[in-house]
Amino acid sequence: MTRPPPPAKELSRWPSRGLGVAAIGVILCLLAGRLDRESFLSAYLVAFCYWLSVSLGCLALAMIHGMTGGGWGNMVRRIMDAGYETIPLMALLFLPIGAATALIYPWTDMDYVAIHEALVRKSGYLNQTGFWGRAVVYFLIWIVLAAVIAQFSRPAPKIDELTRARRLQRVSGLGFMAYGFSFSLASVDWMMSLEPLWYSTMYPLIQIAGHGAAGFSFLIIVSYWLQQANPRLSVVTMDRLNDYGNLMLASVMFWAYCSFFQFLIVWSGNLPEETVWYLGRLQHGWGALALGLVVFHFVIPFSLLLSKAIKRDHGRLCLIAGLLLLMHYVDLYWTIMPAIGPTARTASLMNVVVFPLLTLLTVGAAWLSVFAWRLSSAAPDAAMILSEGRL
Repeated sequence: MTRPPPPAKELSRWPSRGLGVAAIGVILCLLAGRLDRESFLSAYLVAFCYWLSVSLGCLALAMIHGMTGGGWGNMVRRIMDAGYETIPLMALLFLPIGAATALIYPWTDMDYVAIHEALVRKSGYLNQTGFWGRAVVYFLIWIVLAAVIAQFSRPAPKIDELTRARRLQRVSGLGFMAYGFSFSLASVDWMMSLEPLWYSTMYPLIQIAGHGAAGFSFLIIVSYWLQQANPRLSVVTMDRLNDYGNLMLASVMFWAYCSFFQFLIVWSGNLPEETVWYLGRLQHGWGALALGLVVFHFVIPFSLLLSKAIKRDHGRLCLIAGLLLLMHYVDLYWTIMPAIGPTARTASLMNVVVFPLLTLLTVGAAWLSVFAWRLSSAAPDAAMILSEGRL
């Protein structure tokens, strides 16, 4: 016996439920921040970067589809649109990070800057005025891009389909370059400058590769949930699943390629000012997470996604997507926490586990409530969202 498709009012309940969870989470976060402000802020930064990566991942995939076309994007177009329409929320959630720069970023300490000649030279870029100004520009670029891509991706009554597709292709091409450039700078400002004496030209590419893996994984999971909500809906064909599996495999390989070559360049150079970043992430228990990333973010997904049978099974593909979403968070945790989080001496259950889980769930509840609101506004049921013929 099959269940009926979810009605519009059922989808419309998700935003209010998410906001309720987020409200409770905000209260708990305020209390947690009073216990250990620095550890809490480091966990919050990880959660913020994680959910922002899903938003920007959906935006990047929408622009890739706008440039290349293909049926793979038509089926999940509504989901991509709702995903990147959460960017204004992420701009709001950035405010606590911007307000707490003095507690997070060492380049805000003038005494620390004064004793490092390299930071004195970088002070024209690494300063609070520039930090805030660039953040405003980044979010304006992403919000405008999201609005323009959403506008051109929908059929217009006075524009024929071929003209609309060509305009979307041009806008997507220019937009993807703007996204790549702006987020490269944002990753330097928000993440790499946590350790301002260290730098890597591969660092922004690693984060962008993570966006691709997170975006594809999220689309696969949501499309699976919608398909399960309406078992009579069968538009997610095996050929389309095979496409998603191949694209997810490509994103995993790209992430592994960028991560490995950053490590290879640092290892071959063997310069103290460069190796210090990896030494801090391979000692005091962090090495176990690094090994976990190699195994669960690359070896296992790569091996499984080589199987055509697995790529044509929505359930198993969804499990791999869930694993990649989990490991993407672990990757960000491993990247950010050693810089400003608890040390081996100060680590505790509260600041290593509770704070990260609390911030991840609180930001996630707010993000998912906005996502569900935009998704239900665009298409009230699974048949509309996953209808390849209508998109």
